[in-house]
Amino acid sequence: MRKNEVWLQFRPAVEPVRMRLFCLPHAGGGATAFRTWHTGLPSGVQVCPILLPGRETRRSEPSYTDLDSLADALARQLEPWLDLPFAVFGHSMGSLLAFEWVRRIQRSGQPMPRWLFLSGRRAPHVAADPNPLHALPDAEFVGELTRLYEGLPQEILSDPELMEVFLPVLRADIAVVESYRFQQGEPLDCPMTVFAGAKDMSVAFDELLAWKPQTRRRFAVQMLPGGHFYPPEPLLQTISATLAGLLG
Repeated sequence: MRKNEVWLQFRPAVEPVRMRLFCLPHAGGGATAFRTWHTGLPSGVQVCPILLPGRETRRSEPSYTDLDSLADALARQLEPWLDLPFAVFGHSMGSLLAFEWVRRIQRSGQPMPRWLFLSGRRAPHVAADPNPLHALPDAEFVGELTRLYEGLPQEILSDPELMEVFLPVLRADIAVVESYRFQQGEPLDCPMTVFAGAKDMSVAFDELLAWKPQTRRRFAVQMLPGGHFYPPEPLLQTISATLAGLLG
């Protein structure tokens, strides 16, 4: 099957590729969020940032607004890339999307990831917030996101033209998260590590621990310094050590 590179445009050159690390971004995020990650990972690991429709070089494509359709598309488009050992990372919205993608991989009988790294998101079966944000007027929408996540770039917030481009993508991504409804299924047959910033107001520690029933393999939670958008260096140290162990 021919590989579709539209979803994976920003892969660094690695020879030989021994393992792929697929990376899914937070709401409003793009593939460039992971542009330097390859420098902190073991030799032979190719970082594969997943570029979702509606952003960066795919800006002309409509954004998805429901998670099931997006996860289905991801499963179809990335199936040819599962021909080597791989791991998956997702942050915030990316965690939910990573989880549902890996569920589809498992149901189809394809090779499972060697490890699933999830970050900044409560377990999928934990009750959703009662007050959805995605339909709020712009000012209230931005204000609530800033309060919860403390990480919207100031250079975007202060530029009306950038906001005009960024807000529809961000609103669609928040709709993806808020429309999600967990369906009970088999636990994943892969190890899982869940991360969050110690000062992240959007997720509580017990909501991170609640991920444990979603895997039948090893499970760990690690708190990192910072908030929802914590510095990546401690995260990469843990991921790097884990992948190095898998590579042997």
